[in-house]
Amino acid sequence: MGAAEKLAHLKAFIDRWREDFEARALVRFEAGALPAQGLTPAAKADAFSHSFGFKPIGFNWEMLDPSDDLTAPRSARGTMVEALSHDIGDRKTPWLGAENALECAADFLAAFAPLTTSVVTNQLNGLWYPISGASDEWSFAAMDDEAIALLVLVPKA
Repeated sequence: MGAAEKLAHLKAFIDRWREDFEARALVRFEAGALPAQGLTPAAKADAFSHSFGFKPIGFNWEMLDPSDDLTAPRSARGTMVEALSHDIGDRKTPWLGAENALECAADFLAAFAPLTTSVVTNQLNGLWYPISGASDEWSFAAMDDEAIALLVLVPKA
């Protein structure tokens, strides 16, 4: 899949999931060309998110495993399922549910080339490093050698 197809896939992704996200969160989604080559995934996530006015968090981005293995330590799919299955601000309240959250995570990650994909999140060792200025937030940046996408979810007050 070329860059144009990836961006079209990411547009379809957010068109499909935006209403579900907005049921419980303020959503910011951005996708585009990779900001620079030769940087770490955290630096790429910072450069891309900062271009939209978000706070850089440097090494506080946690690298996730982009494989399909949900049981892998720091699994990107597993972390996204954790983030999306229950309300971010109130983890006791269901949101998308596990099945829909898994479908959503798979849909998001499918835009990227499996062999060159990197995924980072702003939760590191159980601590939040918000990029939006909100106290609670879950952000994901996924990228490969051509494209990058940023998903920022802030619970509604």
